[in-house]
Amino acid sequence: MTGAAVALVLVSAFAHASWNLIAKRANTPELTNWWMAATSGLMMTPAAIVLLVLDVPTPTGWLFIGGTIILHVLYFFTLGRAYRYGDLSIVYPVARGLGLSLIPVLGVLLLNEGVSAVAGLGMALILIGIIAIGVSSGSGQAGRPGRLRLDRGLLFAMATGVLIGSYSVLDKRGVEHVTPVLYMYFLTAGGSLGSLALIHRSYSRLQFTAEFRRHWRAIVIGGGLQFSAYALVLTALRFSQVSYVGPFRELAIGIGVVLGAVVLKERVTRMRIAGTGAIGAGALIIAFAP
Repeated sequence: MTGAAVALVLVSAFAHASWNLIAKRANTPELTNWWMAATSGLMMTPAAIVLLVLDVPTPTGWLFIGGTIILHVLYFFTLGRAYRYGDLSIVYPVARGLGLSLIPVLGVLLLNEGVSAVAGLGMALILIGIIAIGVSSGSGQAGRPGRLRLDRGLLFAMATGVLIGSYSVLDKRGVEHVTPVLYMYFLTAGGSLGSLALIHRSYSRLQFTAEFRRHWRAIVIGGGLQFSAYALVLTALRFSQVSYVGPFRELAIGIGVVLGAVVLKERVTRMRIAGTGAIGAGALIIAFAP
């Protein structure tokens, strides 16, 4: 990875973990997550109109936009449900980690990318870290009811991970046909509108409006972080392999675990700390891999 790609992905990792923290802290994570996506799309509408006039996507570009919107509709839904039932320090690593394990495989199979032995070592360390965090997932949970909630959170986190791996590979090709910021606008706006159809039956209109009134500041900040996090990654993908960018993004896992422990006061076991350390070491190796 180039120095520019490393810098972009580092900033993205902090932004991504931060907006996930905002979503988890909310009383209704699904609504907050939806509002952040909708708000970020609304804020970027003027810029998107200008970019659309200056550089209209090709028919192939529109196909990629349609594909990523479908995947992100499902992603916003499963992520919101995961935080509804599970801890940040468990859902976040499992979702990101499963997506990580799929990205290099799909990158090699579908995009004909190559992975060096050094990068492979970094990926192995990250996977070991993910396994350690997964093994520790039952630790620190008090009582059978908490265990049941955690299981449901893990199920939705795993579904989220599959979607992360899928849209990461799709978007690598998508930004070759569409300007990254415009591409990000369509996936955010389209994803938020589509996911509304999935969650509106679970919440009343009053609950939607009340959520925004109570937490509009956090929603606006989270929406900006949400948009910036992936827009930076899409930019990095234009001059770096998805097989490297995807795994290096997983530094955000360590950040998320720390935020869960410090801000949300979640109990983080030694096994989870060791897993986070392995992820960080693997990400640094990938960053400097040839």
